Amino acid sequence: MLARRSLMLVSLGLAACAAAASDAAPAAADAVQALVEMQVLPGTFGTIPSAVELTDGRVAFIDGKAKLVKVGDFATGTVTDLGRRADSLPANAPPDLYKFPGVLVHLAADTLAIVDFAATRTTLVGEDGSPRAIHIFAPIGGNTPVLHYDHQGNGYRIDYQAILGGNEPGTPIRPDSMAILRIKPLMGNADTVGFFGAPTYGDARFGDAIQQVAQIFSPNDFFGVLPDGSLWVARGRFNRIDWRAPDGTWTVGKPRPYTKVKVTAADKARVMEQLAARGMPTTVKVSFPFAENRPPFELSHTRADGTIWLQRPRTGETAAYVFDIWGRDGAWQRAVTFPEGVSFAGFGKTEIYGARKKGDERELVKFAIKP
Repeated sequence: MLARRSLMLVSLGLAACAAAASDAAPAAADAVQALVEMQVLPGTFGTIPSAVELTDGRVAFIDGKAKLVKVGDFATGTVTDLGRRADSLPANAPPDLYKFPGVLVHLAADTLAIVDFAATRTTLVGEDGSPRAIHIFAPIGGNTPVLHYDHQGNGYRIDYQAILGGNEPGTPIRPDSMAILRIKPLMGNADTVGFFGAPTYGDARFGDAIQQVAQIFSPNDFFGVLPDGSLWVARGRFNRIDWRAPDGTWTVGKPRPYTKVKVTAADKARVMEQLAARGMPTTVKVSFPFAENRPPFELSHTRADGTIWLQRPRTGETAAYVFDIWGRDGAWQRAVTFPEGVSFAGFGKTEIYGARKKGDERELVKFAIKP
């Protein structure tokens, strides 16, 4: 039972890592704008999974290798640490202490939220590093980090527990949708503000055990939240964005055609090789179900101006990242391509921040969108 349940848990996270590491489908042909390099922050860092621009123009970002939150000043070229890292956190650890910062979110005024993946808590600090508060969310829908926030302090997560067996582990549950939950910090309640389409399932094999799991490369939904509580859902099966206004009114977006490309035998072999490298047992026969075609997008980012950036699957492991930009009206606006070797890090008021490979390290670069 443990192996079968682990198989299901692993499969739920496969689509994103698989798509990012293999050839994938381009969207419909269109004019693509490029990024123009403006400034490079001195120094190199580990991975830079998250960066946010502060009110004074400095940039807070996560150094994934050092597991530190840093603040860079492009004007002076200085880099300082924000908060403090600890190998273990007591129950009463102050807000400026973290163990594994995973995501940064800029909240109202000069408040920064640090989502701690190891402690499963969110700490609020000022842009000057002063501790503000600790937000711990009830494990409604699963005890996972809360990655999305509005400026009223609410957190949002998907109720993945619904497809992991609910309150009865091992019980097969196949709902046609999953709830998007809005959770108030330090309180034990939540309300449902939207729904995700459920994954497409197929048979997976782990030795002699067979279980239905989510298909790799199948289209997934993504969502995000604006400061005023407006919520959007990108529908992977339709390549469209639906919006929920703060008063609960929904607006259905217009689907956009995209080129569908078949998942090849080479794609499948590459995924299985990566899983083996990540520790998947090789002494027993393991197989996963794959979708027939690649999805229209694989990751998403919310900009405070209301535009949504959906990352297309790449055309190769070293190919440039391309994003489709959608407006608050649900309409596609344009596409933007990053330079090769640069991944998305965060948004500024007008600029884009990217992490550029430099050997085994990364450097933080400020870009402008070419008119």
